[in-house]
Amino acid sequence: MIHIHQTHDYELLASLNREVQEHHHLLYPDVFKQYDKDAVLPFYKEALNNSGYAFIAYFDNKPVGYILLFIKELPENPFQYAQHFLIIDQIGTLKDFRGRGIATALLQKAEEFAKENDTNQIRLNHWTMNENAGALFLKNGFTYFNENMRKYL
Repeated sequence: MIHIHQTHDYELLASLNREVQEHHHLLYPDVFKQYDKDAVLPFYKEALNNSGYAFIAYFDNKPVGYILLFIKELPENPFQYAQHFLIIDQIGTLKDFRGRGIATALLQKAEEFAKENDTNQIRLNHWTMNENAGALFLKNGFTYFNENMRKYL
């Protein structure tokens, strides 16, 4: 049974981030550092003390996944209208618990949270080589609207 609860436990978030960070480091070692819990603890503490919201997924009362959210406000400018949306900054499920609907439950919690905060849009990004993440997001109704490119010199 999956249960989702909001958390302020930045130490638990830092622990759950390990597999996500290690996976990103494996895919993009020139971009992502190796996991260092002591280094990421202040990030989660600051995020939760400022404008971040986090939820933990529990499977049989064991923490097995998390999602980190921010509400984003962009003011109108000469080129774009004002925008109000929820951004999924991070999402992860421990590898031994993947395929059990945990990430989908976390995404559904993000949708509920977005509606509770009067926004009708959720945004996220994922790294191209993280094909499982891309497939998960597409399966859950996300669509591409902006793509980033790079060129090494």
